[in-house]
Amino acid sequence: MILLKNKVLMAKICELVGTSHPSSTRIEAFKLCHILLRSSKGCSQLMTSRCQPIVEGIIDAMRAKDDKLLVTEGCRTALLVLRYAGNHHQCFWSNAIDKVLYSILTGRCLSSHQSDKVLCDDELFDMVSKNFMDIHPYVWDILGYLVVHCTEDHHPVRKGKGHSLHALISCACLLATDVMRKSSPMTLSKDVQEPALRAVLMMLLSPNGYIQYEASFKLSEGLPYLGDGYLNVLLSSLESNTTRSVATSFDSFKIMTNLMNLACLVLSRPYHNLLNKRNPIDVLSIIIKECLHNNIHITRSKVTSHLHFCFEGSSCCCYLGEEWEGENIVLYYGLVGLFNLLRSTTLVCVQCKRKLDVGILCHDCRDQYTEDFLIVLQRALSQSLSSGPKLYIAHILSLFGLCGSPSKLGGKMSSALDNNDLADLELLLSDGESINAHTAIISARCPKLLPSVKCLLGSDEKVKDEWGKSVYRVQMSDRVDSHALKKILEYTYTGFVMVGDDIVKPVRTLAKYCHLKPLAEMLQKEQPRWNSDYTRYDLTVALGPVEHSFSDIILEAQSNEEMKCDHGPCQLSTPHVHSHKTVLIMSCDYLRALFRSGMHESFSDVIRVPLGWQALDKLVHWFYSGELPSVALDCRWNNLSSDEQRSHLNAYAELSSLAEFWFLEGVKEESLSAASSLLGSSTSAAAVEFVAFAANLGQWEMVEAGVRSVAHLYPRLRDSGRLERLDEELLNMLRTEYVRYSQHGGGGN
Repeated sequence: MILLKNKVLMAKICELVGTSHPSSTRIEAFKLCHILLRSSKGCSQLMTSRCQPIVEGIIDAMRAKDDKLLVTEGCRTALLVLRYAGNHHQCFWSNAIDKVLYSILTGRCLSSHQSDKVLCDDELFDMVSKNFMDIHPYVWDILGYLVVHCTEDHHPVRKGKGHSLHALISCACLLATDVMRKSSPMTLSKDVQEPALRAVLMMLLSPNGYIQYEASFKLSEGLPYLGDGYLNVLLSSLESNTTRSVATSFDSFKIMTNLMNLACLVLSRPYHNLLNKRNPIDVLSIIIKECLHNNIHITRSKVTSHLHFCFEGSSCCCYLGEEWEGENIVLYYGLVGLFNLLRSTTLVCVQCKRKLDVGILCHDCRDQYTEDFLIVLQRALSQSLSSGPKLYIAHILSLFGLCGSPSKLGGKMSSALDNNDLADLELLLSDGESINAHTAIISARCPKLLPSVKCLLGSDEKVKDEWGKSVYRVQMSDRVDSHALKKILEYTYTGFVMVGDDIVKPVRTLAKYCHLKPLAEMLQKEQPRWNSDYTRYDLTVALGPVEHSFSDIILEAQSNEEMKCDHGPCQLSTPHVHSHKTVLIMSCDYLRALFRSGMHESFSDVIRVPLGWQALDKLVHWFYSGELPSVALDCRWNNLSSDEQRSHLNAYAELSSLAEFWFLEGVKEESLSAASSLLGSSTSAAAVEFVAFAANLGQWEMVEAGVRSVAHLYPRLRDSGRLERLDEELLNMLRTEYVRYSQHGGGGN
């Protein structure tokens, strides 16, 4: 990221990928681009400022028929760039990327005088299937990223210029149906079938209507040749892998291929009557549960060799994630298949097959199903999964009326729904009913419900309640259903809501109006958008400087430092945070009691918190996100000075101490965990200073962690005089730990 800010260097790289330099130089420049494109942030920064020359260099390299190495590096760079959404996709289309991909597939098979020959679909398929080359997987991956990021309003086919894209779609679909025809998917190379199948799946998931239609039509042309019996064979193969011993029978690659085939079939031609013939949902549910328990696991980089370049080398401060689908692609394909089967199911119970008037689960089966598979999926949302699997899990749960994800912080905020003490927003319905809310939460989660600008500027819509407190009033439209509004508020406050079949329509309509896109998409049964982020419950946006701040309390740190405040007329120069009583009292019993005590401090606009600025900043983040910020153990931490490391460590000791007096549930444990992980990579000077600081605050668990981290250095620290700050009790602890270390095979002096 530091290199990307070097404009001179970036300009030089853009020049070096161009045609005026030797192939060897361009190849090395492309390899450097691979490093810069490892993250979405890096891709955005590079392509925003240098899009045109980089794309032109990539396209030219991919056209170099006589230089295989240059073509390969050009394809690799294109693959990395196109993984992420952005305006650079349009730049590739403008440079006829589809024509370039088509020429790569045909260029080495046709003679020079045949290079402009237009092949029919079967001729191209026959050529590609019989003349597999190492470059072909890159073509399918690049095509997949192009189509899955192609927007609804983009027209990839212009008059007289659509042959290349049509041919690519047709060829990929023919390869996919050819894979399906084989009696055993293992008869073809993994490098042949997986990239082509994946490209077809991405076409079917494309938001672009033309691409989706073309792929569905071409795939459906080959389905009659397979017959209905193929689906039975596919499901039987999946069933056989779920009914035997896990340790001996799970063939992850075979399951993955079968799931990809099933997903392609369901997406191209919905099987409304599939549940009447077999029970694929039970099979998919078992596979998904086994994946979540890590009994079935396969990464894409292990399936296809052409991706190994993405993960070569190492990086201490950059997570080299694989794909949006997540590390376990069997899980992802299982979720895609299950979601699309469920959303095409109507008026029949997925468990007992009983006909229904509404929904997909009857009343008798709901309790059993909810306690079993659905609870497994809900728990999975709290696991460290990628956005793709999490989004599909959330969308599957929404089909059963479970929208969103329960979270610890959302559970705390749910209490505010029934707490009118600090409510400062009144939503007036046409039937005379009114609902109280809190601007602090609404501003972060559903700002569309906030008062108008006129109201915020002090119009008559801002009134005083019976206690003299300022309250904003918003008159809702007479089309707003009160039950739907309450569901929207429940989702806004908690991040989770149960929506019954009888109220889906009004809640969906109001969710669209309120710009609650994740909720609206779930209720609309929409396919999760590729590469979109899974949004978790978070209120930190309410802390940012805004034109109209709803802050009603200031938390001030114990610090002599000066800080410039961006919140309007604020005059405080010491480090502080503009906060909200509603958010604070839901996570802190001490502050709840203070604000309700009637004491002098309860009426003050400023609370002086006994913490330094670093500790207060972490605490406020915990209040608003539910997570205590941790410091990444990478080169940035190792390059900090001892004083800077000590400052971070001391902040956790301060938080641990405050947690005891303010009754902050979980903060003490999280602080200990964070400090312990840092101590193992801290300098001895920082660790010794931290031990003394933590002991002074009475945080003995942290003292013990600090002592363990430096015990092996005791003789050296003693001889250097670095232990003079420690009192006799701490020195005894250190000596005891050193003896224990030595007795268990530790090193000498």
